[in-house]
Amino acid sequence: MQTLDNPVSAARPRLLKIGELAARSGLTPRNLRFYADAGVFGELPRSAKGYRLFPAEALQWVRLLQASQAAGFSLEEIGELLRTLRQDAPPCGQVREALGGRLAGLEAKLAEIHALVDILRAALGTPDGRRGAVGCSLLETLLAETQRLPLRTHP
Repeated sequence: MQTLDNPVSAARPRLLKIGELAARSGLTPRNLRFYADAGVFGELPRSAKGYRLFPAEALQWVRLLQASQAAGFSLEEIGELLRTLRQDAPPCGQVREALGGRLAGLEAKLAEIHALVDILRAALGTPDGRRGAVGCSLLETLLAETQRLPLRTHP
């Protein structure tokens, strides 16, 4: 325990055990272990008994992790964002680049979703009936409309 009359302990930053961080952050110790094992928090010191110890700023790391997950960042991307935060230089340039990349990815995905919505609307607007090789006018329209989409290289 830090005391004011002990200058050595007063100068040492307070470290949190995993249970303390869990109670303050709302994550479970199991989740915190998962993120720590994945390297999201960087190298963490351990107690003499081998328990992980988290710096006080780890509470902010957890909040940033949760916000980044909500924004759709991968665990690897979140780890990189937190690494930049732990550097001495201000991380704003790297954070801006990461956020811009994420926005561009979401905008591309949104454009793809809008195209798919248009295709489904066109197919559903087709009168029922048997025609063509497929035998269903809705499927014929679906096949014709999906030709407008770029080729997908992944499943």
